[in-house]
Amino acid sequence: MAWITVLGIPAAVYVMSITALMFVANDQQQSPFLLLGAGLLTAGIYIFHRCSILEVEPMQERHRIAIRNKKPLLLISGVLIFLALVVFEICEPIFSLLVFASILGVVAYGRKTITKPLRTYIFVKPVAVGIAIVMFAWVLNGMSNTVVVVVWFMMISSADALLCDSADCEYDAASGCQTLAMKLGEHWTWICATAVYTVASIGIYVATSHSSFLGVFFYIVFVASIPFRKIDSRYVVDFRLVLVLLLAWGEWMLWSGQLQ
Repeated sequence: MAWITVLGIPAAVYVMSITALMFVANDQQQSPFLLLGAGLLTAGIYIFHRCSILEVEPMQERHRIAIRNKKPLLLISGVLIFLALVVFEICEPIFSLLVFASILGVVAYGRKTITKPLRTYIFVKPVAVGIAIVMFAWVLNGMSNTVVVVVWFMMISSADALLCDSADCEYDAASGCQTLAMKLGEHWTWICATAVYTVASIGIYVATSHSSFLGVFFYIVFVASIPFRKIDSRYVVDFRLVLVLLLAWGEWMLWSGQLQ
């Protein structure tokens, strides 16, 4: 399972899901090729970021794998990013700029540049991740979602990033990264995430209720995932949105009469 994480597969699934759900929220036809590009770029960027890991205990197995296999992983990262660039060039050349923006973004997020890494700012980390993911998806969507819907999605993604941080508290503390999840503790982290999800789900429902119960699906799946938080919050978060997508797809099939 650690290798799956190191290769950025859960992260890629999450970003592809967010992108697809933003298409759903706008009642747009999906673009599988664009989703492929989003997944390739996300996996490549994640691997690149993971290879900058600081070797300090307590490390998780994914950290050790990244350290032991840094060179081949960087090669894989480069190949995936290049493939994403090719896909975006074929789909819409302007989207190629997202590749370079993503590289700059992850460098600013995880490495010291003109300032310390963004991930070390306690209140910035989850919000920065949430905003970056949703802005990326919004651009791929042709910026056709309303600003209000984009904000609701940013809240969802930021809450998910906060939950993912709760699994890394020990390592973050050892590496000098103070996170909001660390300050709140697991119990209050989930309470805060639940509050944010509740508000955002209601917002998405109000904004899209004319064509979908998407906001309801977000909330139902989130609540249903809470009992599984002890398994691995990262996997729960990253794969949860696939179920939201399936529910939205089932709803579309029902209303379009294809299930009759």
